[in-house]
Amino acid sequence: MDKQTDTCNVIKERTHGHQLFQKISSRLGKVYSTGLNPLYHLGSIAILLFVIACISGIYIFIFYNINPRHAWDSVEAMSANIFNGWMRSIHRYSSDLLVIFILLHLLHTLITSKFKRLVSWISGIISFLIVILIGVTGYILVWDQKAKLTGYLTARLFSGLPIFDPSIAGAFLLNDLSTVGGFFKVALFGHIAFSLITVIIIWIHVLRISKPKIFPPKKLILYSVIALSIISFLFPVKSDPPAQASNLPIHTTFDWYYYFGYYLMKLFSVNQNWIILTGSGLLLCIIPYIFKRKNRPPVHIDLDQCDACNLCSYDCPYEAIDMLITNGERKAILSPDKCVGCGICIGSCAEHAISHPQFPELALHPQNKADITLFSCSYFPEPELPPELNIVHYKVPCTGSVMPKDVQQILENNSRKVALLSCEDCYYRLGKTWTIKRFLRKRAPTFSKKYDASKLKLFTLTQYSKEKLLAFSDERNENGKKQDKLIIADHEKSHPVLSVLILTVFFACMIPLSSTVVRFFNPEEKTLIVNFKYISTPQEYEQGSSAAKHMQALTPVVKKRSPVALKIFSSQDQSLLYEKEYTPRGVRQDIALFIYTQLTIEEDDVDIELRETAFPEKQFRLNNVQLKKGDGTFVVFKDNNLTVAGIH
Repeated sequence: MDKQTDTCNVIKERTHGHQLFQKISSRLGKVYSTGLNPLYHLGSIAILLFVIACISGIYIFIFYNINPRHAWDSVEAMSANIFNGWMRSIHRYSSDLLVIFILLHLLHTLITSKFKRLVSWISGIISFLIVILIGVTGYILVWDQKAKLTGYLTARLFSGLPIFDPSIAGAFLLNDLSTVGGFFKVALFGHIAFSLITVIIIWIHVLRISKPKIFPPKKLILYSVIALSIISFLFPVKSDPPAQASNLPIHTTFDWYYYFGYYLMKLFSVNQNWIILTGSGLLLCIIPYIFKRKNRPPVHIDLDQCDACNLCSYDCPYEAIDMLITNGERKAILSPDKCVGCGICIGSCAEHAISHPQFPELALHPQNKADITLFSCSYFPEPELPPELNIVHYKVPCTGSVMPKDVQQILENNSRKVALLSCEDCYYRLGKTWTIKRFLRKRAPTFSKKYDASKLKLFTLTQYSKEKLLAFSDERNENGKKQDKLIIADHEKSHPVLSVLILTVFFACMIPLSSTVVRFFNPEEKTLIVNFKYISTPQEYEQGSSAAKHMQALTPVVKKRSPVALKIFSSQDQSLLYEKEYTPRGVRQDIALFIYTQLTIEEDDVDIELRETAFPEKQFRLNNVQLKKGDGTFVVFKDNNLTVAGIH
């Protein structure tokens, strides 16, 4: 099998995904019209939701108290005001919907194999991860029980890295603001900074795409804003109890759109979670290498025929053609690595200076006229043709590659009528748009007014049938006047009220998953958490090597500190329930260590012993620690003794 045949087979395989997506999406087109179909604007709707989340976030920040001791109260006061609470709900729901539409955009890209451009794909994955970080940091700022759970799970996850202090997890549970207050400020900074970074990532994402759809059409923006406003008014957002209410975050809700990764903390160990998260991230990033999308070969530009009209450069969806000076003349120069072989530039060039090996050779010389000349997009399924008609069929890479001047010659010499079979949503983004505008005489190169444009008809994928083609062939101009307008068979009529209603219902369906209850702590269990920083006794000292007295350290330099053993016994029979040895941090084991242990224990009372293994005589013991259900029992090291911590 030669290279060209292999490329054609790969293109044929991904064609089915594009066709399937259009057939599913077309059902919504009956309500919205094809141009306003939300499924054809997934990426731009995601950007719209991001902008809405930013604007509403800036507004509610005016009423927010950045002090963690008063953050929850300020949020509750905000919610108590009808308008401010409505804006808070818009901020929350637009953020949740942002994740949904990013995932839908990702799924659409996978189904249709539109992931060749590595920069766009990687930047899209990065933007998704950053959006998750924005959402998580935003939840922490509320400083309710969910924020406490978020901080606890985040600290536990990062405790798997040697540079992070595992005891921070316990500090979150204890609401120790002296320890986690700095983290709270980092979350606030991250929430704002990551939002600004997202703008840069979006710019990189569309950097190599000509005339990208940054925002959806104005009517679709209006429909989306109305639907979002309705659900935000009907289902106002509520906070969990404040973080200070209890030690353990038992009564918490769970937003699956941002916390799906955190649920793995309930199922797997910290190290296993790192493997899963790292592995899934790498897998997403290398998809373009696993499923390589092979494009058609690039077009060829005959510079001798090029008249530097600039239309091909302006029409190219991927900015693959630049107008540059070569040999003292301004010419269209192709960047082959950017070209996907769509051939849209062929339809732009009135001088026929651009060619492609897979573009069919057109029979333009005078001959007996056929009933219909048919141009079908390569992403259009093989059309069923009416046998009673004399049809000349050309398969072109994209309907945008059909040159109006060639159609004029075909109508004059070869055929009574011309039909174009196009995607509803062009695989190459702009092919259908440019085709319609050229034949409506709204964009150069235009269809000449000398010819009747009503002899042309464009069928989109779900609107074509052999019966409709036959009917088009039989159409006659009854009044004898030239209609002179391209006929478009597509979903062109929209139903605004029904469109808003469908979006409202869809938006409302996402609400249950934004506030489900997932318990990481069972209120019927007795939880013991031992959590503190401990500096053990030096075991070895560094020997001074300098003979000069003034260069010797005034105090001995610690080379190694003693490990520490933690034991937990049953107070009733002194049976050993738990034992673990902790080693001081640092390469030389000379830095303070962090004790963090979380246990579920059935006994009512326990004794806790902390002993330095190198110095058995140095030990600390806390007897008859009473364990309680639900809220947990915290043991800390304070004032050189083990003690039970209360609620802060």
